[in-house]
This record gives sequence, C-alpha cells and structure tokens, in this order.
Amino acid sequence: MRPALGLHEITEESLQFAKQIGVTDIVAIRPTGLVAADGPYYDYARLVQLRSQIEAAGLRLSAIQNIPTEWYNKIVWNLPGRDEQIDYYCRTIANVGRAGIPILHYNFHALRVWRTSRHTRDRGGALVTSYDHSLMTNAPIIGPRELSEDELWDNFEYFLRRVIPVAEDVGLKMALHPDDPPVSPIGGAACLFVTMESFQRVLDLVPSPSNGLLFCNGCFAEMLGQGLFEAIKHFGKQGKIFYVHFRNIAGSPTNFRETFIDTGDIDMLSAMKAYYEVGFDGPMIPDHLPDIIGDTPFRHIANAYTIGYMRALMKAVGVSTV
Repeated sequence: MRPALGLHEITEESLQFAKQIGVTDIVAIRPTGLVAADGPYYDYARLVQLRSQIEAAGLRLSAIQNIPTEWYNKIVWNLPGRDEQIDYYCRTIANVGRAGIPILHYNFHALRVWRTSRHTRDRGGALVTSYDHSLMTNAPIIGPRELSEDELWDNFEYFLRRVIPVAEDVGLKMALHPDDPPVSPIGGAACLFVTMESFQRVLDLVPSPSNGLLFCNGCFAEMLGQGLFEAIKHFGKQGKIFYVHFRNIAGSPTNFRETFIDTGDIDMLSAMKAYYEVGFDGPMIPDHLPDIIGDTPFRHIANAYTIGYMRALMKAVGVSTV
C-alpha cells in the first residue's frame, strides 16, 4: 500500500507539499482543465499532460476521482439522453486508461453524500460533519421523482455492462464508492451500496479484473461498525479493493460523526494491519478531514497530521513508505 494525497488543484506548490509530507501517489479529485473541447468527457492529451506534471514532481498519478455529476445524472435516473451520457462516459474511461492512469473512482448516488451538520465538535473543538437520520425521515422528494431499489439496480446494471468492457480493453480499474450515509431511502431515492451483500452483487454482476471497489474505511465503518474488518478480509482476498479512503467515524449507520483519524470507533492500527494482511497494494488517501483551528483552505495542517499518522501505521505493520 502507498500513502497518497487527494488534490483538487494540481499545482507546483500542492505537489511540493505532497512530497514534503511523504506521500508517493496523487489522486486527482475531479481535476480542472481536463474537459475536452467537443463534449463532456476527459481529453486524452490533457490527461497525459496531468500525469507528466505529477511524475515530473517525483510522484505517481494513481487515480482520477469522480467526474462531474451532470455527466452521469441521466444514467442514474434513466432520463432521456442516458445513452449519450454513457457514450461520453466510455470516452472518459478509454482516455484515462490509455493515458496510463490505473484507476477511475466513480459513484452511483441518486442524490449525493448527505450530512445533517457540518459544525459538529470533535477533539479540542475541531469541526467535523455528522449525520442524524431522524432529521431526514420526513424529507420531501429531493430528486426528479421517487426512485426504487429495483429500478436503480436496473439502471446500474445497464451502465455497468456498458462500461466495464471498455475499461477492460484499456486496463483500467473502475472503483465504486459506497453510498454515504449507509441508509436507504433518503428523500425518496434508494441508496444501493449500503451492505456487504450489495457490493458482492456488483462484483458478481460483471466479473472482471476492471470491476472493483473504492473501499472507504469510513463508509464501511458507518455501515458495519467492527464488521469493517470482515469486509476488508472478504473483499481484499478477492483482490477487489482498488484503493482506500482511510478515515474514522464514531456512531451508528443512522447517527454518526466524522472524527480525527485517531479518535473514532475503529482501531486504525488494526485496520491498517488488515489491509496489509490481505495484500492490498494500492493508494490510500485521507478523507473528510476535520477543520482545525489555524488551518488553510487547502487544509495543510489536517492533511499533514493525517498523512503522518497513516505513514506511522504503515511502518508499524511492516510497509516501507520511503
């Protein structure tokens, strides 16, 4: 496994910071400047330029995280124009793979990641996000209409059967992110990826070396509590953990808060050991960082703190992070 940093803006300064705090890999989070001139997809030449820029700084571009929501909303909801969106999505997949970038992170949220507060207090008064499902039980229809689990599974399967063969052709790994929070429905829309069984169903729908998971440690902790460790073992032994969001939480599926990496319910040393024991060898990034007093908009302090802790855990279980 490799310590990585997720970056929205890829600049000389952000790459220098990444090197200074000891990461080896970069995950480009919905990066700017990649959109093609003739349509909603990522341009091959611009992807190659991004990879070259990162490699020139002595780092590796290991994944692209997400594409704009408006590029796949019709696919999720089965709206007019979904086949055109899938065609453009396939162009992005082909270009990312051909550009030598190993992983594309995607989600299939009908709505979005939900939180009911962004001002919950953690250690020392640091601000974190939290979710209380009791505040959402009377929510109105939030999307275009109600969306059932059966319909959403049909829409997802239609999408997956179109895109995985394209990813296979170019050697790209498609890494699916869980729904967050792990409850369903929210605002009248189903959330599919909220159980271990749902992820195994994804893998079984289209068996392929390109079909796997973005294993969000926090999401699986929200979902399963201490069952997180069994999930790491289950999917890790299949080689289906393509990369990891390494974060901690406190609470239950219906009422939880984000935490510092070392203050939540999960023993993160045990989690790191579990990833190591199943042979996970991909990138691992911090995620959903707390707002620390005196930090910058880029969250230099929170990123440095979390990466330092991750590197120490990696070394403790026998991984060289140099």
